Amino acid sequence: MNDQMRESRLRGSNAFPFVLYEMPYGEQPLAAALHWQEDVEILIVNAGALELNLDGTLMTLQTGDVVCINPGQLHGFRGLTFDAQCDIFIFPLQHLLFLQEDHDQLRFLRPLAEGQLGFPLFLSAYPKAQQVLFQITELQKKKPLAYELSTKAFLVQLIVLLVQSDALIPLRPAKHNDICKEILTYIRLHFAEKLTVPDIASAVGISPTYFSTFFRRHFFQLFSDYLCRYRIEQACGMLAGSSMSITDIALATGFCSGSHFIRQFRTVMGITPLAYRQAMETL
Repeated sequence: MNDQMRESRLRGSNAFPFVLYEMPYGEQPLAAALHWQEDVEILIVNAGALELNLDGTLMTLQTGDVVCINPGQLHGFRGLTFDAQCDIFIFPLQHLLFLQEDHDQLRFLRPLAEGQLGFPLFLSAYPKAQQVLFQITELQKKKPLAYELSTKAFLVQLIVLLVQSDALIPLRPAKHNDICKEILTYIRLHFAEKLTVPDIASAVGISPTYFSTFFRRHFFQLFSDYLCRYRIEQACGMLAGSSMSITDIALATGFCSGSHFIRQFRTVMGITPLAYRQAMETL
């Protein structure tokens, strides 16, 4: 599997790779395609309802829910209500390790950083830990003096509270995850090409018939629908960050023509590519 195709975008800075996303932002819909990363992701539902796909299981999250997504877990989400809003806090466990290891680091922090232990799914089941998380998110929004050091201190405190509640869990990767990640990696490498089910099924080593069944079972949609949405997500970045023509963007993201791209874009995003570009320019 090509590890470089996991989500590896630099967050924050090299010195402080901790970041809070407040979503939705701009005209972007509240949605994230299936992906994985090597950091912990904590999702806080502030309003409305979300649908979360976590390791092939769909769940509905309501206002007030706080979920932890451990490193390597496949996940994606979308808003179920027009008012859906969430905060997403992402941080690397390795940056919480101390140079001089003590008993508790060897027992808890090191296993967390190395993927042997993980956070519980619902942090909202642990009110004291949840309250510490809210303090962490406020620090990212207000950025007071020494907030970086405070963030690390609060994260260690959050882990302590989870340890004391016997809430840390052993991580056991789902058996289907490797195939799912291989599929996502292939799509990210080849989305701009003419991509067919036989092509991708052959690349990941399963039959075309089983591929379609596997994809529906674990991604909860048709392969063609997922590929279309993924291409449109890539097009959104080009529309907002380049001066390429609509037709050039259509062809660069795998659509057969500009007119087909415009129709699909309007279906998924609710507006035309040109309207989306104009909206992004006003932000």
